[in-house]
Amino acid sequence: MRVSQSLLILAATCGAGGLVCATLGATQIPVPAYVLETARATHASADLISLDVSRNAVIDDGGTRRTIGPLIELRRANRALPALPERHFALLTNGDRIPLEPTAPIALEGNRLRLIPAKSLPGAIKSLSLYAPHVVAVFWSAPAGVDDAGIFFGKIQQQTRPRDVVYLTNGDRIEGALTDLSAKGCVIAHGDKKTSLPVERIAGIAWNTDNQARLRSRKAYFRAVLAGGARINFAELRLDEKTRRWTGKTQFDAALEMPEDAVLALDERQGQAVDLADLKPTRYEYRPYLGAAWPLALDRSVSGHPLQLGGSTFEKGLGTHASCSITYRLDNAYQRFDSDVGIDAEHAPRGRARIAIELDGKRVELAEGKELTAKSAPVQVRMAVRGVRVMTLIVDTGSYGDVQAEVNWAKARLIKR
Repeated sequence: MRVSQSLLILAATCGAGGLVCATLGATQIPVPAYVLETARATHASADLISLDVSRNAVIDDGGTRRTIGPLIELRRANRALPALPERHFALLTNGDRIPLEPTAPIALEGNRLRLIPAKSLPGAIKSLSLYAPHVVAVFWSAPAGVDDAGIFFGKIQQQTRPRDVVYLTNGDRIEGALTDLSAKGCVIAHGDKKTSLPVERIAGIAWNTDNQARLRSRKAYFRAVLAGGARINFAELRLDEKTRRWTGKTQFDAALEMPEDAVLALDERQGQAVDLADLKPTRYEYRPYLGAAWPLALDRSVSGHPLQLGGSTFEKGLGTHASCSITYRLDNAYQRFDSDVGIDAEHAPRGRARIAIELDGKRVELAEGKELTAKSAPVQVRMAVRGVRVMTLIVDTGSYGDVQAEVNWAKARLIKR
C-alpha cells in the first residue's frame, strides 16, 4: 500500500456561501484501498493514484502506473455504505440527501431555500441556497406514529402531491400552500385561512410535486456516497494525486472539496452502466403462496425498506420475494450483468431462498445452488451476457417456504457493449 506524503486542506469557494478550511502540516497517512470497476474488468484492493473528470483513474499496479477507465464504480474496500439520513436532512429531486445542521434555521427567500449543511458533510460548505423547485422535502425528524422511517421517507420521495404538506411532530399534517418559512417556523395557507406553526411543532415539509423541477445532467456523472450518509450527484469530480483531495461540482451547482476519506463509493449514471430498475422487464411472474402477492419492487425491498445487504444500504436495485422470475430482453446489447444478491438480515432474519439466472433458457445456479439465509454473505454476480438475447432472474423458495423469503438484488445493472 502506498503512503501519501502530505495532506493539504485548501481554501475554495462556492456560489451559495464560502467554503473555508484550515491548512494542516505535512503528515504521513496510508492511502486507502479501493475496488474499482470498469466495463472490462474489476480491480480489487487497488491503490488509486488519481481520478480525472472523464472518470479515468490512474492506479498503482504492482509498482507500475496504469490508466484505467472510465470507471463505472468505485468502492472503499472493507467499508460498509451507511444508511440514508432520516433526521435533519434535505431531499432533492435528483435523490440527493443532504444532512443539515440540527439547530440551524431554514429560510425560504423568494424561490430560494437557504439551508445550513451539517458539519459532518465533508467539504465544510457554510450554507446552500437551493432553487426551491429542486427540493422535494426537508425533515427534522419522522412524525409521531411512524413505525419505520425508511419506509416513510421512501414514500415521501416517490409520492405525487398536489399541495404542500407540513408534517407535525405529533403525527398530524396540514396541506395547502407554504407562504413563509423561517427560523421561527412556517405559515401554510389552506382554504380561506392561514396557519402559523412554530418550528418546534414541525417534523418536516414536503413540497407540491407539480411545481418541482428535476435536477439533471446531460452527460454521465457520478452518484457519491459520503461518510456520514450523504448521497450527492456530482456533475464533475476528480481526485488530485498530490493533495489527496476530491474536488467537484454538484448537480445543484455547489463546489465541494473533500479529503480522500470522505468518499466511500461512486457509481456511474447515464454511461455504460444501466440499472435494471430503470428498464421495463418483458415479463414478471410471481407464483403465489396461499394467495399472497408480492409485486416487483424498484429501488427498494418488497416490504418497502431501503435495499440493505451485508450491512450496507444501496439506492439502486430490485426487491423480490420467492417464488418469482423477472425477464429482460437484452438483444445482444450488453456485455455483463452485475449485482450483489442476498437476504436483508435486519428485515427478513428468517428468510431463505435459492437464486438462479437463465440466459437464453440456460439456467445457471447462483451460490452453487445453495440456500441463502439472512446469515449468508451477499452473492457477488459478475456474469458475461455478450450475445445473450433474454435474461431471466429467478428466486425460488428455500426450506422455510414463503416465510420472509425476500431477496434483494442490490445495484443490479447491465454493462453496455
